[in-house]
Amino acid sequence: MHPHDHSYLDVRKPEVSFDDIGGYESVKEKFREMIVLPLKYPEALERANIAPPPGVIVWGPLGTGKWHITEAAAKEAGVNFILIRGRECTDSPETIHEGFELARKMRPCVVHVMDIDWLAPRKDADYSWEEGNESGKPDRFGNEETHQAVIEEVSNMAQIKDIMTVGSCYRIDVLDTALDRVSILGRKIYVPPPNHHDRAEILRIYLRDAQLGKDVSLEKIAEMTEYYVGWDLEALCRKAKLAAIERSKGPLKDVIMDDFAEALKAVKPWLTPKMAEIYEQMFKLDCIHKYNF
Repeated sequence: MHPHDHSYLDVRKPEVSFDDIGGYESVKEKFREMIVLPLKYPEALERANIAPPPGVIVWGPLGTGKWHITEAAAKEAGVNFILIRGRECTDSPETIHEGFELARKMRPCVVHVMDIDWLAPRKDADYSWEEGNESGKPDRFGNEETHQAVIEEVSNMAQIKDIMTVGSCYRIDVLDTALDRVSILGRKIYVPPPNHHDRAEILRIYLRDAQLGKDVSLEKIAEMTEYYVGWDLEALCRKAKLAAIERSKGPLKDVIMDDFAEALKAVKPWLTPKMAEIYEQMFKLDCIHKYNF
């Protein structure tokens, strides 16, 4: 496979594995069920008279690792991975068509359309969480041609069994409902805010290359980081390492709890309690059948 890489589109052999992703064991199991199994054992599913999902919507807060878990699913399935960066091509229907044309040529594969809710939002979508909070709202949405290109290509891909289309979004409630039909992106995986266990495991991944002081308790830090998503925790670990370097005035020796205390002053959670509550409501009110194979 020849690498194809520019700011809008990546085509490559997947590199991230499930072992590189901390926590989220039940979420990973959903990815294995809905994405890995249909691509890895299509004949077995056919003999069992089980129809694979035509495509999958992966949704949840920004920074929860939806991209990396999708890539890990492609790696476990042993197929190519095509990434279309939605936020970068809101005015480029050509990029959408190019990405899916590459998918047809490089099957079997997973084609991941990031920020599909930005490319194809429903009419008059409301991105507010509460008064004065529109956190995560994009500066622009897909133009009409791009919106239609997404609908067309995702619909066409639903008929091809060795291509799995994954559309990821952080607001399922603003996505064009045309994509939510059973025959197009017929299944959903919710990636929620990380719980206490997930946060401890995410911290462990980001700190696996650091020497930790004897006073460091990842369980304690996980307790202190409610409403932090994965990218917040990544920033927290980076800031703590920087604090340790500054404290030691030279090479990084170990990271102690005081360094995390400094980092916590600077790195705040992306989620608010109200946003977390709304996410939970959206999930509870959605059709549960689409979350099962």
